[in-house]
Amino acid sequence: MNTHRTHKRIGELVIRSENPQRLVAFYREIVGLDLFANLGTATFLKVTDDLEGHPQMLAIFDKAHEYSGPKDMNAKSANTGAGSLHHFAFALEKVDFESEQKRLEEIGVDIQIAEHRRFGWRSLYLYDPDGNSVEFVCYDPDVLNAGETQQA
Repeated sequence: MNTHRTHKRIGELVIRSENPQRLVAFYREIVGLDLFANLGTATFLKVTDDLEGHPQMLAIFDKAHEYSGPKDMNAKSANTGAGSLHHFAFALEKVDFESEQKRLEEIGVDIQIAEHRRFGWRSLYLYDPDGNSVEFVCYDPDVLNAGETQQA
């Protein structure tokens, strides 16, 4: 077990898409992310400010985007068609969770709501236009306490 721990954050997550414009529109209009940069066939959307000089970002690349990683990485492997992404989550403050749920319902987004009592998390799930599962999650001690009450 690694005993040397540093505080790590997600710097960016990249999704490759057959229709990147549609995906960018979804994450800007439905999820509410801001444009950070357009670089050819790659669009970087800012999730939030984080470390100085590098906000947390969601990047959307056209599937045909030429691999641009380190030269020693296997570009053929990086460019494979289907990935193994299950889903990813945007963490919210508890006070923002209900307003986001209401906003999404008002604009007609199909959402599923879940409580993860073991962790005290309240979640809502939706799908982006490419079928990726997107979660909004907050910590709610009432959810954690409800799980303890039911087990007693």
